[in-house]
Amino acid sequence: MEIRPALVRAINLNDYISVLRDIGAPVDRELARSRLPPRIEETPDLYVSQPLVFEWIARTGRDFAPMELGLLAARKASLSSLRPAMQTAIMTAQTGLMRLEAAAAHCRFEDTALTMTVLQEADYVRVTCNMVGLDHHPFVCIGEWPTLQAIISIVRSVAGPSWCPSEVCFVGLSSPPEAVYAAFPNTRILVGRPNTSVLVGRTELARLTFDPTALTFDSSAAWASVVEQDGPSGSWEFVGLMRKLIQPYVNDGHPDVALAAELAGLSTRTLQRRLRLCGSSYSQILQEARFQLACTRLGYPGMKIIDIAMMTGYESPQHFTRAFRQFTGVTPSEYRHRNAGSEGNAPAN
Repeated sequence: MEIRPALVRAINLNDYISVLRDIGAPVDRELARSRLPPRIEETPDLYVSQPLVFEWIARTGRDFAPMELGLLAARKASLSSLRPAMQTAIMTAQTGLMRLEAAAAHCRFEDTALTMTVLQEADYVRVTCNMVGLDHHPFVCIGEWPTLQAIISIVRSVAGPSWCPSEVCFVGLSSPPEAVYAAFPNTRILVGRPNTSVLVGRTELARLTFDPTALTFDSSAAWASVVEQDGPSGSWEFVGLMRKLIQPYVNDGHPDVALAAELAGLSTRTLQRRLRLCGSSYSQILQEARFQLACTRLGYPGMKIIDIAMMTGYESPQHFTRAFRQFTGVTPSEYRHRNAGSEGNAPAN
């Protein structure tokens, strides 16, 4: 088994610090006594020892059970605290399933001990999270909460803010306080399990995500502003606009990168560099544009699936089905059936 230091980005500690200040804990005094950096709140992108973080939080907030501190911190957590590259990978993914897989691919950059896996279980998807070497730590639940909340937030980004998991499992042995059951009244909560995990219905994860850009190509000035914009939101908009830009050409085969660059008013090299900075590539954008168009056409009940496969550039219905499952976790037929009557004739996006 690979052995690596258990480090976590300091920004992941800030929600706990905020909670501890709210409850009147002696944060500054305990920081001064600890081996953590005393000005840790001012260095959010540096990495600190995960075990030291667990122990410091439990000691500083000793009037509260670690499980309750975790819940309070989770309520303050936001996906905006993630590294920009991870935010972009998650927010540009087109379905809930793809967003979770993007989080799994990038999670080690937030927490070096963390591994995430997305597993299919009949009508459910189980997202497992393990902190290598820390599963027997007495305060491991402090580390489990931020990861669980990130998963819940990702699913809520496609299923709605009121969504709750059907089951949440903790590796830690701490009994959940009443506040946890009150926050998740319809969720089965288990402790002492082999893996930290969240159980999600496949239907929720097959939904298309909201396209973060409201811009159109009617305004060259608006397009130029997106091309030049830095940061996560600029990346989301650029990727979304490139999908829209090439989508009309998918019907006629495989538009090449030179055409896409010409349409965007960029050189081929500049387009490829910009997509690389967004954590994407032209081939990935093309696949996503084809998938998006296929989803729209699956909303038209009069169109046969074999025709949709051919019209969106897939080599065969089998290839279409295999690619579609990678994006949604369901087949095109299942997607059409589950969305019939719930999203109108054409899905959003």
